[in-house]
Amino acid sequence: MKKYFYVFVVMLIISSYLFGQSDGSKIQMEISKGWLFSQAGTDKWYPAFSPGCVHTDLLNNRLIPDPYVGTNEKDLQWIGEKDWIYQTTFDVDKKTLAMKNIELDFKGLDTYADVSLNGTKILSADNMFREWQVDCKNLLKENGNLLSIHFKNVFTENLPKYNNAPYRLQSFDNNDQADIKINMYSRKAGFHFGWDWGPRLITCGIYKPIFLVAWNDIKLNDVQIIQKDVSSKNAAVYSNMEISSDKNQNATAEVMVNGRVLTRKVIQLVKGNNTVPLNFDLKNPRLWWPNGLGEQYLYRFRYTISSNTEDSKEYRIGIRSIEVVREKDSTGTSFYLKVNGVPVFAKGANYIPQDNFQNRVTPERYLHIIKSAADANMNILRVWGGGIYENDIFYDLCDKYGILVWQEFMFACGMYPSDEHYIDNIKHEVIDNVKRIRNHACLAIYCGNNENEISWFQWGWKQMYNEDIQKKYEADYKKIFYEAIPTTLKEVDNTRYYHPSSPSGGFDNFSYNDGDAHYWGVWHGKEPFESFNTNIARFMSEYGFQSYPEMSTIEKFAKPEEIQLHSEVMLAHQRCMADARKDKEYGNRLIQTYMERQFKQPKNFESYVYVSQVLQAEGIKRAILAHRRNMPKCMGTMYWQIDDCWPVASWSSIDYYGNWKALHYYVKRFYEPVIIDQEQKDNALDFYIISDKLEPLQAELKIDVYNFDGTEVYAKSVPVVVEANKSRIYLSIAKDSLIQNQDSTRLVVVSSLVSESKVISQNEFYFVKEKDLALERPHIDIEYYKATDGYTISLKTDKLAKDVFLSIDGNGFFADNYFDLLPGEKKQIELKTRASIDQLKKNIKVISLTDSF
Repeated sequence: MKKYFYVFVVMLIISSYLFGQSDGSKIQMEISKGWLFSQAGTDKWYPAFSPGCVHTDLLNNRLIPDPYVGTNEKDLQWIGEKDWIYQTTFDVDKKTLAMKNIELDFKGLDTYADVSLNGTKILSADNMFREWQVDCKNLLKENGNLLSIHFKNVFTENLPKYNNAPYRLQSFDNNDQADIKINMYSRKAGFHFGWDWGPRLITCGIYKPIFLVAWNDIKLNDVQIIQKDVSSKNAAVYSNMEISSDKNQNATAEVMVNGRVLTRKVIQLVKGNNTVPLNFDLKNPRLWWPNGLGEQYLYRFRYTISSNTEDSKEYRIGIRSIEVVREKDSTGTSFYLKVNGVPVFAKGANYIPQDNFQNRVTPERYLHIIKSAADANMNILRVWGGGIYENDIFYDLCDKYGILVWQEFMFACGMYPSDEHYIDNIKHEVIDNVKRIRNHACLAIYCGNNENEISWFQWGWKQMYNEDIQKKYEADYKKIFYEAIPTTLKEVDNTRYYHPSSPSGGFDNFSYNDGDAHYWGVWHGKEPFESFNTNIARFMSEYGFQSYPEMSTIEKFAKPEEIQLHSEVMLAHQRCMADARKDKEYGNRLIQTYMERQFKQPKNFESYVYVSQVLQAEGIKRAILAHRRNMPKCMGTMYWQIDDCWPVASWSSIDYYGNWKALHYYVKRFYEPVIIDQEQKDNALDFYIISDKLEPLQAELKIDVYNFDGTEVYAKSVPVVVEANKSRIYLSIAKDSLIQNQDSTRLVVVSSLVSESKVISQNEFYFVKEKDLALERPHIDIEYYKATDGYTISLKTDKLAKDVFLSIDGNGFFADNYFDLLPGEKKQIELKTRASIDQLKKNIKVISLTDSF
């Protein structure tokens, strides 16, 4: 992993050079050094980082405790209520000062910021998601340029808007406080104000880099790359080069692909902004495919514009066609992705920002999450609308690993204003971010918002207002999500499907037969896991179930005496509707409710954590299998959520420190390209085989029933031809035939699909719930073998070992975990660790379900 990461960093450095550096015609300098910060109204200054944020700068200077530890978050709310000032000085050499055009480029300021250069105000920013460029040539000097940024707190800016509004806008929040409801007035990440999985830490600062950019004559601002008529024989590529010229002049535009010039032409530029088309064909292209369906080949496109000077940009481009198919059929209206002409069953998760403090999300953390998605056989992530438009590296890695992106605009669970300034601000936000990400092969869908539509029509918000306000708000809502955003999108990227709101089949339409669905009957509705089998939409874009993070994570934020289910610290890290419902135990009680249905009561807290993860994994397993069984009616499943933004009990499959929970290991198995599933109907068991592969598969379907001591009580084997890209029943067996008059509480049905002497899928089925299984404590033998990056662990058991969990104090990664180990079966697990063999034998833990009760 470390070797790979260093190679990756080198690639990033090279990429940065290609994208941002100059051939002598353009100079780009990051203003990242010498920053100081101070609370406004005080005279104490401290070192700061850019990019960064006020919370991490306070923490780095030991002025506050860690906000993620204990209950510290509660005592740090004052930070978001204050103004903060950042400043630095920088020099500009004579060569740069002599350039004809010089500007400051602020990639991201969070959020309300007055910027001054050498005492002159040059910018008032009011949108965290926008990029701001300011001409500054006439204000610069050679030495000691003072750049100062005054960040104003969101309360001073927005409470007057809230208090003077003709009616109160509603929003989801995790704190029942009026001042939190100002989040809709700010173009700022909604999750900073608290969510049901995240803390309330309202930060500010220079959250993306600041550059000084100087150029002569000509500057290439951007290139839009549009692919049409894509096939394995040819791809027509249409390019729009956006060029700034400081005079009327002739220039040469050129594009190279993989080092070869494909087209070059002489053009005439006028003073100001120019859009220049540059089109060509790629013959016999290597196509880009989503993960699991083919390779993720990326071409190197280099665009250059030259006259007396020149400027260039380089892009990594995947050649593919992509569409979202919405067609009337016998069930309703379809909702599925088609890539390179092939219907794709979307398998993935919802993605939130990886940290409340974005500057702490390193390239290594991005790599871990995206690679973990790919390793779990995912092909899509949904960038949720209450976070941020992700950094370029996120989309670069999704391109690399074949992860499609459902991209939401940053609106979530609320009612938003629609005055002229706000609408104009949104339009610029759309332009800035869409231009930045539109050339990525991974980008599949734009979505206007998360749950804004359903909250109005189905959460009871509409009924809180009189008819006049209802009409006004619905008109205002349409103005944003049915007019401003899609109209602006057409100007900058009309190549992708736009979905106004998730979930939705259309305005005021939430039918499971027509669009995507967020199903929370399991969890909030306390419905049984079996309800996943009947609540299936055309595309399941959100559903989930909570668990606790592993003990090594809990130990990082809680003292030993605080590690108990109902302690103040544990409740502070369980945010499921805690304050909004005045019920801090709400999330805990939901976990307990479902645990009592499925499992016996765990014997202690550590066992409770382990069983909570198995419970979560079992629930989401049932959802995923139900969705995949029902293709092509259902063509997508994305559980909530893949990651965490701090250490917390949540719906995630990977915790804040990058540890895979039981759910992620389960997902890896049940997102495999070919899987087996069993569904009990009346007195029979139906055996499904579900395949995402584009070619049929010759295989053997084996059904074996074992007693928990390994005695075989039933066996059947049939040859099958697994149909491509399809789900269907291949075998149905009467329940009595499988049980053979045995005690069903002591039986496991093992389904295997074997092709070319290799087991490509295996699944276990039990006739009763886990709490009713007659499990006996197994004896598990362990052997260790040295491997390249750690060890191979070999396990063998005398009795069925259910949900075997291996751990090594958080100091290693197991390639497989939380699995059922069958008697007589020898299972080998790869462990990546730096531990010595003595450390491994001393610290490794191997437990199964019977150890927890």
